[in-house]
Amino acid sequence: MEEDCLWGEGHRNSVEKILQTAFVGNVSILLGPRRVGKTSVVSIVAEKFAKRRGHHYLYFNFSRFIGARAISISDIEPKRTSLELITMSKSYSLSLHGISVEVRKTSIEEFTSDFSTLVRVLSQNSTRGLLIFDEAQVLARLKNLDFRGLLQEITDSYPNISIIFTGSMPGMLMEYLNPEATKPNFMRSAEVFTLPRWTVMEGVEFLKQGFESYGIKAGDELELERAVKELGGIPGFVSYYGLAVVNLVRGGLVVEEALPKALEESRSYALDEWEKDLKAFLNIYNSPVYVGILRVLANAYPSALRGAEVYKELEKIDEAPKRIQHIYKYLDTLEKAGFIRSDGKRYWVEDPLLRSVLASS
Repeated sequence: MEEDCLWGEGHRNSVEKILQTAFVGNVSILLGPRRVGKTSVVSIVAEKFAKRRGHHYLYFNFSRFIGARAISISDIEPKRTSLELITMSKSYSLSLHGISVEVRKTSIEEFTSDFSTLVRVLSQNSTRGLLIFDEAQVLARLKNLDFRGLLQEITDSYPNISIIFTGSMPGMLMEYLNPEATKPNFMRSAEVFTLPRWTVMEGVEFLKQGFESYGIKAGDELELERAVKELGGIPGFVSYYGLAVVNLVRGGLVVEEALPKALEESRSYALDEWEKDLKAFLNIYNSPVYVGILRVLANAYPSALRGAEVYKELEKIDEAPKRIQHIYKYLDTLEKAGFIRSDGKRYWVEDPLLRSVLASS
């Protein structure tokens, strides 16, 4: 929540760019893998946004529903707001000039009407309002309601409200929001930003300064470089590693012993998290073909494979789809989910930890 604690040039630049986009009323889409810092970036944007007179935000977080096959209207509730008129509860309410309006969740019609009221209150009581939807690709699995209709209403009816979406499954979010200029919709003016992982240098400097703040001097910079590389430059995992070192030193270990032990612990944690992400994906896209493709690409790394080459490898283990053309649909879905990357119709698994999970599964 504090800008001074945000690390990485890409992260700080993203805050400023997204903030300016929100001030002028455009839609922002922030993409990036899990734990790369998207929530931190949009939280700081929200707080800086609310410092301007008459500027208020509503923040929705759907990260706990990643992997859910469906979510209901009862799951759509703001987690934070800067507008005191709006109070938070399981069934949140609007308190306006002594009048309380409950956002009912007993029917689609009531919810739609009351959500529109929520947005209207934000608009009427703000010079500029901001709606933030964290991990917004989950909205595509909302039961019995296409939430894009409400988003269309917001952009058509409330010119003083800006919107920010984040997504760790980039292609799926973009497909849901459908921002192509050739298709008339509420995403015509969307500005897309991708949050990068930390470079090795950024990760090392983060760790060194963090250790210094705890009175710890880690002189072995090569060991810190190894940690950042093995953790894929993901800020969430690098931060976990830094705190693990601090706790081990506090527990009596010398720094030289704490560094490799903390890396082992952090790798184990990160591998568990990647395994959870993979299981969440497979809970929705339940097909062994996806696992087969990922294993083939992980084993082939650092080489990148064409679709036909992936298909031939799957044939060897009797896991290929019926037709070779189908392999590209599977590859496309995996890329949209952020598990693989492509360039010139060649595909690979980028993250070293994900490759380790696939090698051991």
